[in-house]
Amino acid sequence: MLILVLFFSFQSGKSQDTLRHVTPHKHKTHISDSSKKASSNQQVHLKDTARKHHSIIMPKYPRDGYVAIMGGFGFPFAAFSSNAGAATGSDFSINASFPGVISHWGIAFKFDYGINGLNKSRVENIADNTAGFGNINCSVSDTLGHCTYSAFLAGIYLTYPHKHITYDIRILFGAMIATMPSITVTYNDQTTGNAASYTESAASGSAFAIDLGFEARYPVCPRIAVFLSADYLHAIPTFPVVRTGATLTAHGSIVPSDGSGQIVSTDQSFNVFSLSLGVGYTISAQKPKKHIFIGTPSF
Repeated sequence: MLILVLFFSFQSGKSQDTLRHVTPHKHKTHISDSSKKASSNQQVHLKDTARKHHSIIMPKYPRDGYVAIMGGFGFPFAAFSSNAGAATGSDFSINASFPGVISHWGIAFKFDYGINGLNKSRVENIADNTAGFGNINCSVSDTLGHCTYSAFLAGIYLTYPHKHITYDIRILFGAMIATMPSITVTYNDQTTGNAASYTESAASGSAFAIDLGFEARYPVCPRIAVFLSADYLHAIPTFPVVRTGATLTAHGSIVPSDGSGQIVSTDQSFNVFSLSLGVGYTISAQKPKKHIFIGTPSF
């Protein structure tokens, strides 16, 4: 009996030693894991709250829209000068621009009207080259008509407002309606002394047009600004021209008119560089604003 009591007492003591050894170890492991997890979460939180924020700088000056009336000079370029004999003329336009809500881009509209007369010496040189004979000299009357064009354009523009001057760049597309004047050319045969004339009727045509423009505007009061604008307008209308009168033979002899005429379709480029001044009404004028900083998280 004594032996049994001693045996159970020994087993009980051994079990308690085992529990003392195992239980504290498991508890320490649990505490260590929890501490690590809490420490990790705390570090992530600290990193998130410690991150720096970048700033988006909103425009300091308002991007205003406008409606303006412009007037100036229209200078013929390329084929408009060399093939049609156009001279420097006048250009008038109505411009309207509306800026974007959150960007420097906006939409723009333009109505353009121009008048270009004909340069007499230039027209005579073109007629001489067309005739192609050394004995034929071409002349025109001192009073010549003029070319006209009307363009209806729309597109986009980029505006950059500054403290005093705002700069705009635009690209516009649309349609042009143009007219060419009637012209009478006289053939003069220097060899025989013969002379005869032919006439090309006035004609109108239309075509797709493109306009590239730049302008600077300066406000003189909160809603009124003055403008300086430069534009390059290009289109190639087709004109159905009726030609009647004298002709030339293959040898350069003048053949008088027989009263009949012929229709000739002619493609004529209108290339005009315009330089204009104007005044405009600012649509949504606002007082200049200071820098506004909006924080956005950086990832």
